[in-house]
Amino acid sequence: MSSDGTICSVVGARWKCEGKASGTGSQCECKALGARWQRQKNARATHRPHPRAQTHKRRFPHCPIRYNHSMSHPKRKLVFAPLGADDYGEDVLLFEHGILFALQTAIDVAGGFSQADVHAQTGGPDKRERPVAPFSEADIRALAARAGCDALVDGMLSATRDPHTGALTQTGVALRVFFPESNRFAAPPALVFRAFGDDDRPETLSLDFDLFVALQFRLCEALLDTLGVNVPPFFTTDALQATNSWDAYQMFLKGLRVAKTPETKLGYYNQAVGHDPSFLPAIVNSAVLLKNSADYHGARARFSQAVGLTQDPAQLGEIYFELGLCSISLGDPKTARNFWERALAQGLDNPTLYVNMAGTYEQEENIAAAIDVGEQAVERFPDAHKAVVNLARLHAMRGNLDRAIPLYERALVLEPGDALRHSVLGGCLLAAERPEEARVHFQQAVDLDPESEPGRYAVQELEKLGPAQSSEGEKGAEPRKKRWGLF
Repeated sequence: MSSDGTICSVVGARWKCEGKASGTGSQCECKALGARWQRQKNARATHRPHPRAQTHKRRFPHCPIRYNHSMSHPKRKLVFAPLGADDYGEDVLLFEHGILFALQTAIDVAGGFSQADVHAQTGGPDKRERPVAPFSEADIRALAARAGCDALVDGMLSATRDPHTGALTQTGVALRVFFPESNRFAAPPALVFRAFGDDDRPETLSLDFDLFVALQFRLCEALLDTLGVNVPPFFTTDALQATNSWDAYQMFLKGLRVAKTPETKLGYYNQAVGHDPSFLPAIVNSAVLLKNSADYHGARARFSQAVGLTQDPAQLGEIYFELGLCSISLGDPKTARNFWERALAQGLDNPTLYVNMAGTYEQEENIAAAIDVGEQAVERFPDAHKAVVNLARLHAMRGNLDRAIPLYERALVLEPGDALRHSVLGGCLLAAERPEEARVHFQQAVDLDPESEPGRYAVQELEKLGPAQSSEGEKGAEPRKKRWGLF
């Protein structure tokens, strides 16, 4: 808002906004935000490869490797709690959801934190049908402890309505951040949004979308600054403004944060895509729901549509990964592997990706190639239990017990309470003519889970082994050779 209180005109919309403690002086805040947003939108962000990308070796050297900057930092956990509000209604609810979606998107893009909603973490309270005061400091401390997070974000919405129409005329947003480790609260600068048009229907939130995104970005900057996260050079408002259609955005928010069932969510996402066929988040979320409902053809079509709508390596890596999962579910391992190779080329780097690629070779009975990929997975992720177990299983299938046994032993160091791996390792040791060592692991499997299939198998093998042998063993006994049927 300008110093004389006049209404500013930006992008053809009537707007007022004022930054509290923003230090803007006499400069019009909304003009500054609109200009800044436009500069960010027009800027071409360059993705500079991380030095590790220059030396990292993979099985597919022909694929160009891009390194995701956020991978080089350990993730801290950030949890979002519902904002308090002195008013309620669908318009206030959607306004809150738009703010939270932007903040969560900013955290995902900027890196340094992994974000979650407090409901998924704790099943905490939610406001839907009445005004709600902000959480007390004691409640915030309790929620943060239950969520086990490094920071928790909540805040307060202050809404003002037209006394004649009931439509929103102004909404203030004041965020608060709690850091459990230092038992410290911090408050980013608050903002007041005067961003509503002439629509007299109180159930409709009529925002000028471009400037709403600009103000979202202003809040995101304030939150990232409070968290001590350096905004990367490729972070722009393009990541927040995923559509130019407010109708599409509103349907997306309803599907993301209001709808309760998968069917209702999918309906809202489909409406959002109907309003804007290039709205990436709605397309990806609807594709995930289709995949989860076993409509793999529909999901693969949606994910394929998403590929052409982004150039962001992290997003492309995740989309290619999902395309691979759809293809493998459709019985097409070669296509799945092709998608996963593209995911690797975009910088997606996790043990599940390697394990899945090894599985495609295994389906083709090319165990040597599966082992090759499995070795890369263990080299890249030596503490990933899934990768270690998968490679051990592949070596055992080939009869390479000298490789399988130490890998299973490593897996049990990572997860000592795994009855299945104790039983499998016992079978490998038995096949390697090491019955007394096998006996130890069979017994551990029984102690951990005697009623499970691995536990019952271990009981059978212990009965066949009989009493423990002396150090010299039974002379003249024929060595027992058995190929263990691995799970």
